[in-house]
Amino acid sequence: MPNSNLFAKGRAESRIFRDERVLLPEYLPDVLPHRDREISGLVAALQGAAEGEGSENVLLTGPPGTGKTSTARYVLRELQDYSSRVVTLYVNCWEVGTRHGVLTRLANALELVTPRRGVATDEIMERLAEALGKSGKAIVIVLDEVDRLFAAKYEEWRVLYDLSRGNELFSARIGLISITNNEDITAGMDVRVKSSLVQRHVKFSRYSPVELKDILRERAKLAFLPDALHPEVMPLCAAMAAKRGGDARIALNILWRAGKLAERENAGQVSIEHARRVRDEVASEQPTREEIEPRLEGFEKKIYELVKEKGEMTSGELYRLLDASERTAGEHVSRLEKLGVLETRLLETKEETGGVRGKTRLIFIKGKGK
Repeated sequence: MPNSNLFAKGRAESRIFRDERVLLPEYLPDVLPHRDREISGLVAALQGAAEGEGSENVLLTGPPGTGKTSTARYVLRELQDYSSRVVTLYVNCWEVGTRHGVLTRLANALELVTPRRGVATDEIMERLAEALGKSGKAIVIVLDEVDRLFAAKYEEWRVLYDLSRGNELFSARIGLISITNNEDITAGMDVRVKSSLVQRHVKFSRYSPVELKDILRERAKLAFLPDALHPEVMPLCAAMAAKRGGDARIALNILWRAGKLAERENAGQVSIEHARRVRDEVASEQPTREEIEPRLEGFEKKIYELVKEKGEMTSGELYRLLDASERTAGEHVSRLEKLGVLETRLLETKEETGGVRGKTRLIFIKGKGK
């Protein structure tokens, strides 16, 4: 008798996906296109840990969707496969945003038993010191979205100081990989933390449209059945993501959602029309300025506040107030434009010397320009 279950029927009729999980955010691929330099930098920093010795503490920075987390997880996986003399731990600080929570995660990774009644932070520190002293293993901890620790009310960032003094406090070799979108995170850092936390800084740049297509191509080989994807779908997904700041997660999300749409419609192939419909859905999901404003950090927050206070300003005025290079400030302004909180328009000006004609931009809050 044929299986009449609705879910079994739906799965059997799919002619699109081989393995859609390959397109989801938690998937860690075997190859990370266009991140060889960043991987090499991280491997060099952690080479000591691979031999059970100490390693450098590394800060990974860059815009969202540029491969920071995937690169860290990829290198950690390789490190764990290579050496039995190291313990690795990944912590997302939005999920575990306290000093106590991070130390408890480390205790769990070392298989320390903690009573259900709860344990004071000082007691966890004592237990960790004892366990780490006996293990003789190196420790490598990834702290993703580490800026969350600095935003917390009760100086949760102190855990960075604790861990960076691993040899002194725990008689252990602890290496930290801290990840953040905020390139200016070190500006407000306690000097004790900064000096030990950032022994190596690896910067991630936005993906270009060509690089995004390469990423999609590698994933699509595993995700889709043969001939299930129209050849123009991937370039369209890459172009959309490039306009949204070179975010690979957006490109993968559009491709996955286009596939799901084709599957729901029982189509034989993911078409350009499927991708365009999903693209329009994603565009309509763009958060409002009011939603984005509280999330801004570092330079981007400072730029937004300056423009909001003055109403409008030229790019030259902004560069002087920021005391930043034209290139650095310009990149952040472009990012804020893509987020939909600022707008700019070109003005024709005459330079004071030589009468040479140049270009400058007028910057204002989106929707409030003249």
